[in-house]
Amino acid sequence: MAKITKRKTAIGAAGRRNEPRCVICGKANDGIEIQEDQILGLLRWFKRNVTRNEKGYKLVVCKSCYPIYTKSRKRFVNRQVLYVGLGVILSLLLVIGGGNKLLAVLYSIIVIVFMYALSLLSYMPTLKVKAQRQNNTR
Repeated sequence: MAKITKRKTAIGAAGRRNEPRCVICGKANDGIEIQEDQILGLLRWFKRNVTRNEKGYKLVVCKSCYPIYTKSRKRFVNRQVLYVGLGVILSLLLVIGGGNKLLAVLYSIIVIVFMYALSLLSYMPTLKVKAQRQNNTR
């Protein structure tokens, strides 16, 4: 069974609110927690250090938004595989057809990184419950 996060209205140690917010609708609802990963960490760092506008919400997916979340997550994973696959194919074409192999390898790495960054435009983080299940099956 999924772990449901209850609302907390207490102020955190850094003065930030710790209440759960849905990543789909943005409302303060109870729901299934989102797994904190490198991309969310980078976004939080950017908001904390550059824009100075970090809210510190605990990110969840509420029950009413769960079907929308599953579609968005599936679309993100499919796009990530597609874009990185296209990047690898373009990189192979660059290496095979390029005259200077070292320069072609450099350009191919740039192409793969760019295609991966394009896949992040539709980023949807994974749920903490699914991440725990994947770790337990290994």
